[in-house]
Amino acid sequence: MTPTTLSASASSAPIRSFEKIVGQAGEATSRNRCPVFAFEAYTAPPPPVPANHTTISQLLDEWETDDQGRAALESGRRWVAETFYREDGDTVRTLRLKMGWSQTRLADALGTSQSHIARIERGTENLTIETCRKLATALDIDLNALDQALKRQEAIAQAKQK
Repeated sequence: MTPTTLSASASSAPIRSFEKIVGQAGEATSRNRCPVFAFEAYTAPPPPVPANHTTISQLLDEWETDDQGRAALESGRRWVAETFYREDGDTVRTLRLKMGWSQTRLADALGTSQSHIARIERGTENLTIETCRKLATALDIDLNALDQALKRQEAIAQAKQK
């Protein structure tokens, strides 16, 4: 039978000690030396943001306030649903995209955050019945259809993990 101890330090004491030397590390008891790389010195700072920079979020917000821009975005979202998610069937994502809504717009309708909607669509969020009711109302479906959509997206998420 192998003896065991509860302490990690008691079970395996260090065999050799090392001293850090700038640019090299060497055994305290040996003359062998090897290079030590400090990766912090190689990281470059991010480039400066241009003066008149517009973020994607700012651009989308601007387009959402314009009737023509909003219609184009909604049309694009419907196209994405039909082109990329047709085989998924009805999931929360496809139902939202078919309506032409962004995650932010659905979040506003539910009184929640965009990140919460993203977790719902990924199938990683455990929903309360109140959230289900709000979601079904916002997507204009009944609770049975929502249940089927949630089950379908859960199956898709599980298949992706395999």
